[in-house]
Amino acid sequence: MTFSPFDSPIYSTIYGDTEVRALFTDSAEVRAMLLVEGTLAKVQGELGLIPLDSALYIHRASMEVQVDPAGLAAGMAKTGSPVPAMVAAFGRAMEAPDHAKYIHWGARSQDILDTALVLRLRQYVRLLNTRLEALSGPRQFAELEAAHQKLQTVQTRLLVVRFIGISGGADSTEVELALAAALKLSAPTDPPISAREAIVEFASVISEITAALAKNAQSFPASIQSEVLATMAIFTASQLSLLQSAHPQNTVMLALEKLALAQICIAGGVALKHAQTMTD
Repeated sequence: MTFSPFDSPIYSTIYGDTEVRALFTDSAEVRAMLLVEGTLAKVQGELGLIPLDSALYIHRASMEVQVDPAGLAAGMAKTGSPVPAMVAAFGRAMEAPDHAKYIHWGARSQDILDTALVLRLRQYVRLLNTRLEALSGPRQFAELEAAHQKLQTVQTRLLVVRFIGISGGADSTEVELALAAALKLSAPTDPPISAREAIVEFASVISEITAALAKNAQSFPASIQSEVLATMAIFTASQLSLLQSAHPQNTVMLALEKLALAQICIAGGVALKHAQTMTD
């Protein structure tokens, strides 16, 4: 049984986007977290913060081991985060306890989650840029240019490594810079924009893109595609309002982000995909 029209065998023919959906699966999230953990260990080893042989072992293992997302469910229910369970599962899969004890050294769970999300959003941004560039010629979608320019600006604040660390001191700053370089992400600006602010800003641009597509589609003959564009514009605006709602508890904001962000990204991809078919 499907949960959402975005991945329904019936409705995904209209509302689906397999390329975008693949970036927001549990497997994709776990793979991204493993990449962050492995790279973190590598840079910490190079900086002399953990034994280099352990760092290299963890880094290599992060690209080879398989961690079943379903195995993280109990840990998620217990702590509210999949990271501790993922770290434990990663350590078991390595079968090298002397090295495994250095996994996640000095890191916060949110550091791993945020940086892993940024890695997946980087792939999504590349996909968006490709689809927007494909629509840059048709005069009917001229209003997309402004939104595309905003995307270029926002992505520089979005694609930033997120590492505060447990200590939050000089070592954390050094690790953050090295991790950014290793993952080919930007280092935080001064003053840094928070991960949550960057996500809301990014989601706002996606909403602007879908709104522009829906508006410009009115110049085309009525079709299923134009109806989908209108639907995605309304849908992304409604989901954006969830992210923009202020709440004193950061855990609630994180939960809303988890519920809304993937939906916004998929809707943006769906809209762009249908816009391309209208100009083919």
